[in-house]
Amino acid sequence: MNKSSHPFRSAFWLWIFSFFFSMTLFGQKKMEIIPKKFVGLVYMSGDNDFVYYALSEKNKTAIEVVGPGNLVVFNRVRLEKNETQSKPYYLKYLLDDKLLYSKKIGPQAISKKIKYKGKLAGTPSKADKVVIEIPPGKHNLTFFKHRSAHKAHARFVFEKTEKLRWQEVLPESNLLSVATRRINSEKEKEYFRINNSQGFEFTPTGGSKLRVYLRADFNYKMHSQQITRLVLMKDGKVYKTYKMTCHKSNTSEYVTDKKLILGTLEKVYIDIPEDHNSRYKFLLKDTPGSVIIRVAVGSSSDQRNL
Repeated sequence: MNKSSHPFRSAFWLWIFSFFFSMTLFGQKKMEIIPKKFVGLVYMSGDNDFVYYALSEKNKTAIEVVGPGNLVVFNRVRLEKNETQSKPYYLKYLLDDKLLYSKKIGPQAISKKIKYKGKLAGTPSKADKVVIEIPPGKHNLTFFKHRSAHKAHARFVFEKTEKLRWQEVLPESNLLSVATRRINSEKEKEYFRINNSQGFEFTPTGGSKLRVYLRADFNYKMHSQQITRLVLMKDGKVYKTYKMTCHKSNTSEYVTDKKLILGTLEKVYIDIPEDHNSRYKFLLKDTPGSVIIRVAVGSSSDQRNL
């Protein structure tokens, strides 16, 4: 339940005005994020005034950010009855309602600088920071607490990072090229099909990040969703594995593969070392099955080697 209405309404909007007035303190790239949905407000003061948002195990605290950037989550708990240190708990969050992550918070000692405003009993703990890398584009995050006997609160600060320039790469291996299109338009896109044995091999030319657009292959006998595990090999060894839940698409289709149903678009962003000499390869971990992918290398705008 959103409790930004009475009795929080007046105090909350006063904070909104003071927040925008103080935005210059954060500079142009850093900003405090106000959740779209939250459980309750917790006011604190020290050298500056802060508003935190109460976390729940059942009710979500939801925010929206536009990447690329880093989201810093400041976590505190309420210590009461002469407690001097918090017990650890877990901050759980979902990215775009698909992936569930868990970060251990604490233990943290009592804060000597920050106090609660008003008549709230107890004292805040020191802040425990969690940094979440946000990929390009608009993203929704949902937060919960887990296994906590304390009252837990969080605030969110987002810092934008430089946008990357993307250049698509072609596979060095001989792969089948597949065309897709949106159902309500004639716009087509080219992908390459991979499976457990045939992979997308390439050598990055500059850049520090990979972007993978992936769509699963479905036949008419398959369920409406499937688990797909994408493996990235580096110099012949497993570098990373990515697990995702893919669904049948209602908006896009294959141009020629009429016996297959196209999956929804999944996006994966991967940090890579800037050595530029390593050889990479995307494969599926599971067999049977196949997916189609497009791969691009991203670099900052001041790099000239794209």
